[in-house]
Amino acid sequence: QDGNGDGARELRNMKSDRMEGLQMDVCRGFGGAQAVDLVKRMLKEPEEGLWGLVNNAGISAFGEVEFASLDNYKKVAEFNLRGTVRVTKAFLPLIRRAKGTWPSMLGPSPSRSCYCISKFGAADCLLREMLPLGGTSSPSTA
Repeated sequence: QDGNGDGARELRNMKSDRMEGLQMDVCRGFGGAQAVDLVKRMLKEPEEGLWGLVNNAGISAFGEVEFASLDNYKKVAEFNLRGTVRVTKAFLPLIRRAKGTWPSMLGPSPSRSCYCISKFGAADCLLREMLPLGGTSSPSTA
C-alpha cells in the first residue's frame, strides 16, 4: 500500500518506459475495472494486450504451522491469495491477449507457512491455466 516503499522505488529507479507501478488496495475497495481501464490508456497498443503483471502486494506472518494462529492464516490468505486473485482476474483478458506472463516471486521459506501457502496456491493454478493459452506463470519452487 506504500507507493514510496522499497519495491515502488526500485521500479521507478529502473526508468523503463515499458513498466509502470500502480498502487492499489487489493483487499478493500479494489477497483479492478478502473485499474484495467487506466492500464489500457497507458498501453501504446492496447489491442495487443499486456505482456506481464507482477503482483507485488503481500503480507507475511512468521511461525511454523504448529505455532501460527488461524487468524494469521486468514489475514495472510485474504491479502495474498484473494487479493492476488482479484487483481489477476481483472487483468487476465489483457494478459491472455498478449500471451503474457504472471511472474511470482514465491519461494519456500522456513517458519513462514502462512505466506508460502497463500502464494503457492495462486501461482501453481495460474501456471497450469496459462500454459495451454500460450502464456506463462513462473512460480519459483526451488
